[in-house]
Amino acid sequence: MLSMMKALAYYLRGSRMMLAFVLVFVFCCSVEAIAVWMHFNVPWFAELGVVVGVYDGVPSLMVWGSSFVAGSFLAMAHAIFMAAITSELFKRGYVKNLIQAKGGRATLALSLVAWCVLSASVATLMGVAVTELGTRLAGCAPALPSLADFLQWFIQVTLCVSAYSVLTVMAVLLTKSEVAGMVIAISLGAGGVENILRLLLANIPGLAPALRDCLDGYLAADLSMLGSGAICDPFSYVQSIATIAVATALCVAVAKKRSFA
Repeated sequence: MLSMMKALAYYLRGSRMMLAFVLVFVFCCSVEAIAVWMHFNVPWFAELGVVVGVYDGVPSLMVWGSSFVAGSFLAMAHAIFMAAITSELFKRGYVKNLIQAKGGRATLALSLVAWCVLSASVATLMGVAVTELGTRLAGCAPALPSLADFLQWFIQVTLCVSAYSVLTVMAVLLTKSEVAGMVIAISLGAGGVENILRLLLANIPGLAPALRDCLDGYLAADLSMLGSGAICDPFSYVQSIATIAVATALCVAVAKKRSFA
């Protein structure tokens, strides 16, 4: 699996999608700092009231959350990134080289899942660094969280984002379609699928209350809390890890059966 991870790393190194994701994500994380600077230095902008609740001593978790987690921004962007990367493997025929070794199909699926988690963690750290540095350069001094709070928030964000991305990779492996991958990435990452399912479950007569409420505190709700700077309860780990585990099993199953010709 390590050699497969290295092969994917070599492939990603020359990917324009990788560069585009990094540049767009860094720019979007910088918007928060730009708005804060304008709030402090441009009178007419301050009068618009665009920047609300950002002041010295505001929790950094709140600033980070509003910068790149709120609105499911990171979840959507990262799922789109992984969908594009996975579909490129098919478009360029690179996937045929990766699956030549024994067990190559399963290893490819597992490596893509590992890259989902790894790149989600790196993106989260990058978002934290860009937002925190930019906000301080803009003239605001947020209150840094304790190490325990930071680790909880960071791990929960990474796991929730990874769960959506692994589901998206599974869909792309199944369809081999970049367009389908993008649509699924946006639908899943934005919580649209969860909201539709929640609505359907709430309107099925005779359904057990436990089944009706099963999505009320799922990943979209967790991301909403994390985007506001709050830390989710420990059940968030169970939900996200279970989703990643199930989606990983589906990825392996699809990769073993799907024709990559």
